[in-house]
Amino acid sequence: MAIKTKRFLSSRKSCSCSMPGVWRAVAYMDGVVVIFHSPRACAHVARTMDINSQYRTLSEGRSENHASVPLLCSQMEEKDSIFGGVERLTKCVRFAMEGYKPECLVIANSCVAGVIGDDVDAAAREAEAEYGIPVLTVDCCGFLDGEYYQGYFEITKQLMERFIKPCAKEAGTALLIGDNSGPWGHYALEVTRLLAGLGVRVIGQFPGYVPFKELPQLAAAEIAMVLGGRGQTYDGLKEFTQEMSVRFGMKFLPDVYPVGWQQTHQWLLSVGELVGRREQAEAVWRQEEERLLAELQRMLPVTKGRKTVLCIGRLVQYFRPEAILQTIKMLELDLTGVIVLDCYMGKEREEMVQLVKNSCDYPVYDIHDGEALLTEAELVLTTHELQLKGGKQIFLPMLPLVALTGELKMMRGIYQALCSRLKGGMLYV
Repeated sequence: MAIKTKRFLSSRKSCSCSMPGVWRAVAYMDGVVVIFHSPRACAHVARTMDINSQYRTLSEGRSENHASVPLLCSQMEEKDSIFGGVERLTKCVRFAMEGYKPECLVIANSCVAGVIGDDVDAAAREAEAEYGIPVLTVDCCGFLDGEYYQGYFEITKQLMERFIKPCAKEAGTALLIGDNSGPWGHYALEVTRLLAGLGVRVIGQFPGYVPFKELPQLAAAEIAMVLGGRGQTYDGLKEFTQEMSVRFGMKFLPDVYPVGWQQTHQWLLSVGELVGRREQAEAVWRQEEERLLAELQRMLPVTKGRKTVLCIGRLVQYFRPEAILQTIKMLELDLTGVIVLDCYMGKEREEMVQLVKNSCDYPVYDIHDGEALLTEAELVLTTHELQLKGGKQIFLPMLPLVALTGELKMMRGIYQALCSRLKGGMLYV
């Protein structure tokens, strides 16, 4: 028995480039142009990431609503590492201004620009004075002294501080904060659907998906709703949203994330209380419950009593077992045990073991003691691909599925796997 793929996850900080974070923060903000002060390859990497995101969206039967903003590159060369690249950046800024007529320009700094000490801040100030539009840049430089979310949050904060203005509140409106695959992504669609049931209208998703000229009016939203639920992403979004709530008087609901059936119930009621629409929240919940019970009635003849094993190898900050354990219970699967894999360092494994024991009464094993369970299981729910000769595996997604639509998608995946005549294989829900 062995894990097919192991990944080391730092519990404190990721190792990534800040430039794609800067890009993603404004990628669909009409009126903005982004410049990477970098070699050409850096822009290619960011574009490749964006294309992969688009392919994932299309593979799920969805489509993006509008195109991304222009991404330009100063195309630094070897000689620029000796003589400096500010002149090349200035030419790129001129090209952007003349060719695209942006309302705002955003400059992201590369490792090369940081190493040679290009004064990008000064270049941005000069461009802002010359062309009369805001020009934003960040302190971090690629991998040198930053990472993805540092770039993302620095630009997000600048956009808030410079362009969002206090204004009269519009009752029954919400502003979504974060990305999670954009307005066409699973999370934003589900939240928008549930809020609509409460009579709450989403006026935008910030940053990245609001036209630049509409930024001053975003403070009209009654509530700010964070998209995301764990790790440094959520920590950063929560801190940012708390600042927005203080600055602009928005209502804010922290630490409630609609993953799993009970959490979705709590989220709905909490939002209903926040906007004074408790009765509407209860009505929406009853409708969701009817949908769930109808699906369970169809699935239970297949799922009830089927031997199942749950395998966990992610850190506590990225994976909480409560939701999948609840799904197992509702489908009446016969969970023979929970295996905590050897993917942890130090006390990380103990934290997950304790969390599982606090969430259920099922026995907990390590990979060696639980090997016999895997050979007997009809279904394995796992955070990692396992090398099994047989056995049907369902890979638990890194980004958790939310609300009833997410719950039903997971249930249907389990149902279809158990209905399949195939003896093994991996299903990605």
